Amino acid sequence: MEDLGDFYEFNSRKLEEVSNPEWKLALIKCEKHLDTRLKMKTLYGAHTAKNLGIDAKEYYMNFAEDALFFGHWQWKDDFDLPEQLIRIIDSRITTVVKSYRDRKLKKEKKIEEGFAPDTIEIEFRDIEVDFYSLSSEEEFDISKAEEYELKIIEVEKTIKSHKDPNVEFLWECIKEGKKRNEISDLMSVNPKQLDKIREKLMSITKSII
Repeated sequence: MEDLGDFYEFNSRKLEEVSNPEWKLALIKCEKHLDTRLKMKTLYGAHTAKNLGIDAKEYYMNFAEDALFFGHWQWKDDFDLPEQLIRIIDSRITTVVKSYRDRKLKKEKKIEEGFAPDTIEIEFRDIEVDFYSLSSEEEFDISKAEEYELKIIEVEKTIKSHKDPNVEFLWECIKEGKKRNEISDLMSVNPKQLDKIREKLMSITKSII
């Protein structure tokens, strides 16, 4: 069991007064807030599942709920439940981004000074990874997030304008980080057929990427 924080008893009294509909509404508001905060930012950088260990939305929702339930954050009387959860989420996002930036800067500094980084990552690439290089941390970092998001929006508009369901489905799979064999199974096509669809996707988005 997780250790209890200093505000466990205080928060417990306030949580007892929350009805199920109020709790569900608070979670919906938090999810919408996260959709806005994390839009197009979970494919690279601080908010990836690789960095957090699980899906970003799940990570921040769990963190905020646990912070209240176990008393690690005090539920201030000035805020209702959705506001308090969102404040915890925003604080955690700030902490995660700062930690990610600090680790990245530390790693870059070591490399500049001639030292090997703390860890060496070996990446096994396939066609989806190669195509989706526009989302890799090597090409983009947090400072280029706005440029990246605009490109993604343009790509999606172009794909939809062609009205090819196979291409649209492949694009959605790539955004979710699915691998070639997973996509083949989901689309019920063999690897050669998938390559044909991928080639069409690349042709459609070539001028943007």
